Amino acid sequence: MSTQNHSSLYTLVTIVKRLEAVASRFEDLEDTKRETRRQSTSTVTSSADAQPTTAPPHPPPPAPPAIVIQPVIPPSVQAFDAIVIEGGLKPLVELTVAFAPQVLIDHVYLFGQAIQVLRGLLVKAAACKKPDQQAFEGLLNPLQATLEAITRAKEANRKEREWFNHLTVVAEGSVCVGWITAESKPAQTISDIKESTTYYSNRILKEFREKDARHSEWVRDFIAIMDGMKRYILENHPTGLVWNSSGVHVSEYQPPLSAGAPPSPPPPPPPPPPPPPSSAAPAPAAGGVAAVFAELNCGEEVTKGLRKVDKSEMTHKNPALRASSVVPAGTGPGVAKKPTKPAKPAALMGKKPSKFALEGNKWLIEYQEDQPALEVTDVEISQTVNLFGCKNTTVIVKGKVNAVTLINCTKTSVLVESVISSVSVTKSPSFQIQITGTAPTIQVDSTDSGQIYLSKACLGVEITTAKCSAINVSLPVEGEEDGVFQEQSVPEMLKSVVQDGRLVTSVVEHVG
Repeated sequence: MSTQNHSSLYTLVTIVKRLEAVASRFEDLEDTKRETRRQSTSTVTSSADAQPTTAPPHPPPPAPPAIVIQPVIPPSVQAFDAIVIEGGLKPLVELTVAFAPQVLIDHVYLFGQAIQVLRGLLVKAAACKKPDQQAFEGLLNPLQATLEAITRAKEANRKEREWFNHLTVVAEGSVCVGWITAESKPAQTISDIKESTTYYSNRILKEFREKDARHSEWVRDFIAIMDGMKRYILENHPTGLVWNSSGVHVSEYQPPLSAGAPPSPPPPPPPPPPPPPSSAAPAPAAGGVAAVFAELNCGEEVTKGLRKVDKSEMTHKNPALRASSVVPAGTGPGVAKKPTKPAKPAALMGKKPSKFALEGNKWLIEYQEDQPALEVTDVEISQTVNLFGCKNTTVIVKGKVNAVTLINCTKTSVLVESVISSVSVTKSPSFQIQITGTAPTIQVDSTDSGQIYLSKACLGVEITTAKCSAINVSLPVEGEEDGVFQEQSVPEMLKSVVQDGRLVTSVVEHVG
């Protein structure tokens, strides 16, 4: 209602001003006519001198101020901004710019860009329904590219002996943005990643304890980001990334734009070139913290100034460099044990190219997905068939081969005629093996759920299992036609007793 009153008042004032301008013009015209009649009776002969002079028009009234509509930020994203960005990332960036060399500043820029990409995904999740797996993997591509850029930047700067631990801490800790791929308990992912950075952060604390306290502060600021990330997850996404059940589809989502907002300022100047090696800390980068956050969206352009390391500068290719360096003792009892690096979330791992080729005497079938019938023909008894990383795939081997191997396959089926040596299955859940001819040995290791079909000629096979469960063997029924099987399970429960000083193990049989 107040807006309508203001608009009506503004319109009335404008009309009054215009009426005053019209009245002034009429008065000027009347004065001009009187002057013309007076001069017509005089002896003035020049008509040019009698031209009337009009008063300048009044300037138009100023336009009303534009109404700026700010976009609505979801509460979960506001919490992310307050806890992770303002409370964690911003202090880290400010401190890094204050005392670190350009190589570490660039590294922290990339880490900040990964957090900004994560923020964009959180904004999208607050407005969209949960997409299918393929669409979700497409949303993760920018995040994956940023993490790969961080890893490449770390590997390209191994010569920075004094700052390499800092680079490693950033590279190891940056994987924390992958918690959005965890289907349950994503906060535990942050705890694992924090533990993996402890080894390198402790080395920084030990090395610079007596030299520069800013390094210790830098480590605390970086760890604070992961602590803040864990706190944010527990408060907003305790069981996984929360999507908007009543939102739009991901393909229909459009990021909010502020109507009538002022134009954005021009981009800051590019960062200065890397300084020469020196014991003194370099000056802060031009542009201050504002330039730091503005450059977070530069992508891989941030590292374009890095040069390629020559082989003469690589310690593993130049023994002279290794001879001039002091190698710390690593065999003492006080040396900290290097933690196991946590695996990168599967959704952030790039899809490997599939392979189906004969190399030497090995058939290599790798990373095949959703292939209903891959045929291996023209085989020889000296050749082996190796399957690795396949998923939802069926492989048919026509002929006799030396061996068949399955490693890290999921829901993969193999139909083979005869095998001279053995059939080996390792870490391949939900597999199926059918032998239509003969095979002397079948080995199954670290696998849950599997089915083995034997022919009448293959009843003399030896089947060994280790760390397996739900393995079934289907035997042909005597006197029945081909294709009729009787399923029997491989025992999983064993009983061990001590007899005459020896450990005797037998299968536990359930009767009843």
